[in-house]
Amino acid sequence: MAPKIISIIGGLDYDLIMIANRIPDRGESHQANEYSESLGGKGANSAIATYRTCHNRPADAHQIPTVEAFEEPGNGQPQPATTEKPLTGEERAINPYDDKLDINVKMVGAVGEDKYGKRFYVELNKNNVDSSGVITMPNTQSSICFVMIENYTRENRCLFTLGATAAWKKEHFLKVEDLGHGVVPDLCVAQMEIHKDVVEQMIETAGKAGIDFVLNAAPAYPITSRTYTYITHLLVNESEAAIMSGRDLDEVKKDTWPVICQEFLNRGVKNVVITLSAKGAYYATAKERDHCPAYKVDVVDTTGAGDTFTGAYASEYLRQKEAGKWDIKSAVDRANKAAALTITRLGAQEGIPWADEIDRFDAPFNDPDIPTLTI
Repeated sequence: MAPKIISIIGGLDYDLIMIANRIPDRGESHQANEYSESLGGKGANSAIATYRTCHNRPADAHQIPTVEAFEEPGNGQPQPATTEKPLTGEERAINPYDDKLDINVKMVGAVGEDKYGKRFYVELNKNNVDSSGVITMPNTQSSICFVMIENYTRENRCLFTLGATAAWKKEHFLKVEDLGHGVVPDLCVAQMEIHKDVVEQMIETAGKAGIDFVLNAAPAYPITSRTYTYITHLLVNESEAAIMSGRDLDEVKKDTWPVICQEFLNRGVKNVVITLSAKGAYYATAKERDHCPAYKVDVVDTTGAGDTFTGAYASEYLRQKEAGKWDIKSAVDRANKAAALTITRLGAQEGIPWADEIDRFDAPFNDPDIPTLTI
């Protein structure tokens, strides 16, 4: 059977991370405890998460392609050349998860003509993500994200520039094969780091072609009502749910989770998930709705948790669909586990778990007092 393709369309950011005892107030300077740099961006994070969460961690280093050199094709766009040794039968036995369904992940995005852009090609290919859909924009900087992490709560705040990500226009996604940069994907995943009209065009193109679409509405902004009809899965956190539904943040609470989900379902969305940080996630379809608790772990860095959730949810959906079933509760629970593992390590991509790590994950539920827990 031919491999299934999940296309991830979104941003590739270089993260500059500061960790401090507290976030400075307006007009205040404050010394940070730590500084680090890492690759990130909701698109890149979700792409790596999508691949890892449906494949076991390679038993040997040679099972991950290594980048040998950058080649310059005729269009002047750098493309990493990779080599990969085929797995032996014994190695396949170690990683039976890979044989359940062959899923390829393709990243569609843009980077600048700088050192950060080149590093993305290397890292994506190292993680078995097809980077042929990543274009290099000349005379443009890659997107940069400044991450501030509060030491005690480990919660973050982010500021980012679009950089090369702003290069995408509506006309780049008018045909269904544009969603996979030349190939028709089996599932399309996107965030909202790209301009609103471009994202809406992607969704409409996919919907009219019968391609399932996962929208992680981050960063959130309202979209046109007709667009919802083409969204198969809408993933939002509490603040995004507030923005998308026209509410204040304090109005997104236990009593309104079902109401908000139903509003999105009424607009045409097939599956809605509200991620709730330490409280887990609430999901709803036309037939069922429920709350999945989070897991109790030692939190190091919450950066990328939502992107990991998205990737794990997307890969699990396609796996289930190809098996002829759809159990949204198990998909949300698996995504919760993946996100829990991610936040135990520093960096958006470094902590993203592999499928076998999720399978082995064993932690108690985090059971906060939902009615009184502050958001």
